[in-house]
Amino acid sequence: MSAHASNSSDPTPQDDTAFASLVQNVKLSSNDPSSFAYQVEILEAAKTQLKQDANSKDAWDKVVNTFQSIADAAREEAARTPIGESAVVSLIVSIQSLNKQRQAHVDIQAMRAFANICKTFSDHLLFPHGHVAEANRQKVLQENGFEVIVEVLKHTTHGDAIKTACGALLNTTMSYEPAQSKVVELGGIEQLLKVLKSDITENEMSITIAARVIANLSEIDSGSQSVIKFDGHKIVVHLLSQTTSKEVEDYMDLIDYLTDILSAVISKESAQIAIQQNGLLPPLLDILEHAGTSDEGKTEEEKKEDDKKFGEIKASLVEVVVSTTLADANMVPVFNDKEIMDRFLAWLQLSDREDLQTCAALCIGNVARSDQHCVKLVHEYHAVEPLIHVVRKATDLKASHAATGVLRNLALPEKNREILGDAGVIQACSPLLKKDNALPLQANIVGILKRLSLSSSNTVRIISGREPFETLSSTSDGEGELETPLSTLVELIGRTDDFALKSEGTRTLCNLIKITWGNESMRGFDAASITALQQTLNKPDVALQIVAMTRNPKYVVLQNEGVIALTLLVTSPAQAEKNAVLEALVAVPADPQPVTGATSTEGESQEQPPKELTLLESLLGLIKNQDGKCPDEVRTNVCVFLRNALDTAAREGEDPAYLEFLKSSGMKDTLDEVKAQEGTRPLVCSSIQEVLSRLE
Repeated sequence: MSAHASNSSDPTPQDDTAFASLVQNVKLSSNDPSSFAYQVEILEAAKTQLKQDANSKDAWDKVVNTFQSIADAAREEAARTPIGESAVVSLIVSIQSLNKQRQAHVDIQAMRAFANICKTFSDHLLFPHGHVAEANRQKVLQENGFEVIVEVLKHTTHGDAIKTACGALLNTTMSYEPAQSKVVELGGIEQLLKVLKSDITENEMSITIAARVIANLSEIDSGSQSVIKFDGHKIVVHLLSQTTSKEVEDYMDLIDYLTDILSAVISKESAQIAIQQNGLLPPLLDILEHAGTSDEGKTEEEKKEDDKKFGEIKASLVEVVVSTTLADANMVPVFNDKEIMDRFLAWLQLSDREDLQTCAALCIGNVARSDQHCVKLVHEYHAVEPLIHVVRKATDLKASHAATGVLRNLALPEKNREILGDAGVIQACSPLLKKDNALPLQANIVGILKRLSLSSSNTVRIISGREPFETLSSTSDGEGELETPLSTLVELIGRTDDFALKSEGTRTLCNLIKITWGNESMRGFDAASITALQQTLNKPDVALQIVAMTRNPKYVVLQNEGVIALTLLVTSPAQAEKNAVLEALVAVPADPQPVTGATSTEGESQEQPPKELTLLESLLGLIKNQDGKCPDEVRTNVCVFLRNALDTAAREGEDPAYLEFLKSSGMKDTLDEVKAQEGTRPLVCSSIQEVLSRLE
């Protein structure tokens, strides 16, 4: 919203000679309130006369002429300070209180005076005048001027009086919250909304100014609440529908201000609910889909400017629609409105309207926040194919992010996972993991893969890039170099610095391992195919990512997932000559992380980063459980891993020196110490003994 004040309330002075003379006097003594002593005297005398005879034409004529001369003078920056410091504002307020008949010509000049003394910008750009406008706004507030302005709006029916009153409110409240709060308190928004309901063909200027004032007032909490209280959302949407169905360019500013009003109030849940309950979503969707600018009679520059401005307006309206569907109370009624849902699904197919695709996907995602809705979207609304269409075709990351966000939700219910996999979600989404600077998009896709990896058929798709029940064991020698969803995921985990993304990606690897080694549903595959899948997972690039997560002591639950996956890997044959997990067990990490915030200056030694623990040291730390936060189940799982690792190391053909190294690594002393501790539970002691028996 622009910050400059409107000139619409400032008609040309009727007496140019008198105006020029007054301005000259002001310039000669621009900081002296006495410059307006004569006008003050006239107003004082007129006020006295009107108190005796409120119908005195002579007195009212003097008032009108003086109000007009003050308003005209205030068009000059130099006049505003002396006017504000004089008794003018107080006199306007007191005289207006005597204008019981709401004489329009009096109201108009009074409103002009208020508007002009509070203008923020003038033609004289060298004046540092922002403080002048604020001082005068404060003066209007202190002298109860806002009661006068709102009273005019409330009771006058004169078009020009309404217009100048709106202009006065615009200038007197601009960027001044105390004034805005006062106008809201006085019921100003209710009166301004009445202006919006008037005939636009006759009152376009008044409606435009009123809309801008409401937009300003809506930026404060009480203002947005007042708009909702007086059904402003209904009035605004109706007026938007009316103006966007015509030549948009003719009403561009008005449409902009109306949109600003909706943008300001939509953060309130009450507004979100009201828009849905009052059936305002369909007309908003109509505007987004059908309204547009015309190119007729425009230069290329004008076309670009109009398209840009209306594009920004539509982007704001998209946010209004999306926010409406976000309200918890709206989730069920929006989802159950088949007309709206069908429209969203149809928008997903519009490749040339990525703004509508994004809007539709975000809205569908907002209502897909329950398992019941997610299942219905997949099985009854058949939403998967349109969403995949967006993922494959979109050039805008916002559209891709929105669509993958919905697919991530849809992948949560178990009933949906096979359908999503069969539809090609994995193949459509995984290539997007290669995009740079797209963390939210990558997080969505990793979330999809993580959830789908709990299904055996999708596990096959992720690991091999093939469809289930293809002959996985008959890969050519070169196929190991082919890009697969797994290889793309592993590459992302290796290059990202985001802890959450790295962790969720690694947990997906753990899921794949657990399903491939231990899920009952894998029995439907031949042994050679399962072996091929396991060997694809049992490689250093996969194992080392899990090792890194397991070494990190931040979250025990992640360490436990890593331990379980590594236990399965360490006991299985790998294509590589050496077992990657055994190699990593005692290897010193290659890339220790620096201490956050560590600095060095000349003459001072830099703070050294803490020693990076090996995987073995991290696992022994879990067994010792010095902070008491590691559950016995996790400690037992660690013992099972160590037992299996020692068994693997002791197999015929393994390096005997490695086994001796493990036995002399201090593992035995640590385990003996924990076993001997009072309070160590029998299950843990038994598991420790299983490891110790292999160290003898």
